[in-house]
Amino acid sequence: MYVRPGAPLSIGGVLDDAIKVYRVSFSRCWIPSLLIAITAGVIGFWMSAGIIEASSRYNPAAMMRAYREPSVFGVYLLQWLLSTGLYGTLFVMQDGASGGQVQGLGEAFGVGFARLGRALLAGVLFGILMMIGFVLLIVPGFIVLGALCLWPVALFVDNAGATESLGISRELTRGHWWRTSTIITVAIIIVLVLSTLIGALAGFLAVGLRHDLATVAASVQTISVVANVFILPMYTAVLISIYRDLKLRREGGDLAARLGALPAG
Repeated sequence: MYVRPGAPLSIGGVLDDAIKVYRVSFSRCWIPSLLIAITAGVIGFWMSAGIIEASSRYNPAAMMRAYREPSVFGVYLLQWLLSTGLYGTLFVMQDGASGGQVQGLGEAFGVGFARLGRALLAGVLFGILMMIGFVLLIVPGFIVLGALCLWPVALFVDNAGATESLGISRELTRGHWWRTSTIITVAIIIVLVLSTLIGALAGFLAVGLRHDLATVAASVQTISVVANVFILPMYTAVLISIYRDLKLRREGGDLAARLGALPAG
């Protein structure tokens, strides 16, 4: 049985807590994870089919035009909308399975998509700030990423507004940027290792089916969908555990400050 930490944890402790959140929540959150993976997989296969058709005509210009079609933009916009709501459902479901208020999958879907509008706005603002940071220099971009990465948890779990969620993330990570970035980097490395192994499997499959590009594309997308069902909740669980840990640290700091302000004696 999962028990929420009652005190701040070490970096290893936060990662261990994230593993526990992942384990206790997977039986409930695999459905939104599957839907995210299927959405990406279907769109990926659709784009692959267009590229394969253009390449079969030996027309590089047609391959490039495939990415500039209005229909492609519309499809990717639809994916962004659906994925944002589904990620919100995933955050809410994992939080609920590990001690939060929302317990039912239907309610989690309702919360995730009810907060879709503000999540899209927060995502756009986050993207703009990231872009400005990376345009100025690479380092400011990573600083923005580490400082604002917790906004989805604040928005979907704690019902914060779009700009408020970015502010909450910035406030929580203030003085803990290196710690937060280290934990996220470890999580990303784990995901990259898993993705590399899956990519190697897909490449091996491609070699075996090299005479049928359509079958290769379908097989690769199917493998990716199955793998992402298990991979996607890992990253969200890490963000939830970091968020909870930093909240405990901030509450402890506020309490210490209040006690220090009391008159002696």
